[in-house]
Amino acid sequence: MIKIHIGLKGSGKTKRIIDDVNNAISLEKGNVVCITEGNRLMHDIDRSARMVDTKPFDIKNFDMFTGLLCGIIAQDFDVTHIFIDSVFKSVPSGNMTNIDELVTALEKLEEEFGVSFTVMVSADAAEATELVKKYIA
Repeated sequence: MIKIHIGLKGSGKTKRIIDDVNNAISLEKGNVVCITEGNRLMHDIDRSARMVDTKPFDIKNFDMFTGLLCGIIAQDFDVTHIFIDSVFKSVPSGNMTNIDELVTALEKLEEEFGVSFTVMVSADAAEATELVKKYIA
């Protein structure tokens, strides 16, 4: 399952990801990962979620970000859900014109490894591509 929550700054995406991660921890049988730039969510998310701060990795593009996702999955085959907060903060070169690269990679990872993804995107929903619209929750 892939879900994309899209909205402009101040639309409630941060509260939604906190609630979604904490809910997934109580419902899912596998491990839950939350990826964010910085550690601002650390105190709001249950400590049994694995928090990954992208800041030290200096991620340049969606290829590098996909490599990070592959490494997380390869290191722990019990990962059932990966939450990605503010994807454009973790991937500064990312935007609505090239986000299909990431979504296509997520589709392949979901199919191959059975991992669910929830992605928070700070953008106007009117800018969403057809592929992104397919997954807007």
